[in-house]
Amino acid sequence: MEKRVVFRADGNAAIGLGHLVRCQALALALQPAFAGVFVLRDPAQGQQLVAAGLTLWPVPADLPPGLPEAQWLAQQLAPTDILVLDGYQFAPAYQRVLAAQGTALVCLDDLITPPTWADVVLNQAGGVNPAAYAAVPLARLCLGPAYALLRPPFWQRSAELPGGPARLFLNMGGADPGNQTLALLPRLRQQFPTYAVEVVTGAAYPYQAELAAYAQPLGASVRLHHNLAASDLAALLRTCQVFVCPPSGVAYECCAAGGAVLLHRTADNQAALFDFLVSEGLAVSLAEALTLPAAALPALAGEQLPRQRALFDGQASARLQAVFQELAASQQYQLRCATAEDAALYFAWANDPAVRQNAIHPAPIAWETHVAWLGRRLQDTDAYLYVLSKASGAPVGQVRVEFDGPGQPGVIDYSLAPAFRGQGLGPVLLRRALQRLRHERPALAGGAVLGQVKAGNAASARVFERLRFMRQAAVTLQGERYEVFRLDFPPDL
Repeated sequence: MEKRVVFRADGNAAIGLGHLVRCQALALALQPAFAGVFVLRDPAQGQQLVAAGLTLWPVPADLPPGLPEAQWLAQQLAPTDILVLDGYQFAPAYQRVLAAQGTALVCLDDLITPPTWADVVLNQAGGVNPAAYAAVPLARLCLGPAYALLRPPFWQRSAELPGGPARLFLNMGGADPGNQTLALLPRLRQQFPTYAVEVVTGAAYPYQAELAAYAQPLGASVRLHHNLAASDLAALLRTCQVFVCPPSGVAYECCAAGGAVLLHRTADNQAALFDFLVSEGLAVSLAEALTLPAAALPALAGEQLPRQRALFDGQASARLQAVFQELAASQQYQLRCATAEDAALYFAWANDPAVRQNAIHPAPIAWETHVAWLGRRLQDTDAYLYVLSKASGAPVGQVRVEFDGPGQPGVIDYSLAPAFRGQGLGPVLLRRALQRLRHERPALAGGAVLGQVKAGNAASARVFERLRFMRQAAVTLQGERYEVFRLDFPPDL
């Protein structure tokens, strides 16, 4: 079966094209391993997507946003699809509808607005502390320029600044609804008169006629480019030594090209990236640069270039592919609730020597004792038992979570079948089970679960750490030391 990533994002003259551009970059980075599908409210903005070999699904025009749209989208998805959400309209309730059916959910974020149901959070801004996503339990965090969403033409790097005529690149995003392009152009020409200005506007820019009227008498000192393909834009960037842009995705493209990057903020969601790029010496604010003479720009470019080269190493695509391949592999497994028919399976697993060695009560379990125990657990409304299986039906492992009354944290027990150990499936098993538990036990919102790991069981400890459980004070049980790991869940939003 073809592996598929479905992207839900929008772009237009009002909100800009940034969400679509970075999703396109991600889709192209994942080719050819994954087919890309874009779900859009306005398919007219998807021309470049189609040209790049991506498929469009229009949202029905009469479908209200919010939960009705989420329910419609859930019906379109195959069980093995990965869904990418990029936009501020996808609230926790929207995410929950999709997560409830087991959809693998990747959320792109730039405002530190934690997407509480995500399996993966991707925030390419630098300097983001993982603690900012404490309210996204179980999610893998892909943070910083190591996961930069650059389209393929921008992966090519040059070790030196371009020679030739002095050129300054100006772009204020794909839509630029405030027409910062035309506001800045005269000021840049006045401050840096020795630089020819290459002005690039996007498909949704609504002021092209006014811009053309301004530039027409200026001749070769100002050249206009509209709705460039990624390959043409990348080629243009490599002819420029100075770049004026917002601290958004285009700033990363400019850093990848290399040179003096001058940042002009146009939206609130750009603050974190602005602070990071400036603090790391990858860029300066345009306001500061406008106090410098044109003769100072080459030295500024020379200072920034080594830092840009160190951070944008050309390996982001490989890292993104690895994340999505791992997520796709996890979707090949199926999770179900345990039943009485699993008694023999659970009995074999429970008495496996490795399981007994790490158990709080290590003595072998008798069949009669086991059957009675399983019957009680299946009837207990505070006990949750799950089995993970391959698509073929072969059982992989089990997770049990028991709660000792309201307000108490659940205690986790899990194990993998001997044939599936050592394959990195512990996090898959536990993540899938705990995500399911969040839906089946509403009281878990605002609550917590605990993992107790016998001292010396490093493999199990790594599973909890990878899922971002926090290590607590160790405890002694039956005379043995156990490491304790805790995961808190956010209140229901």
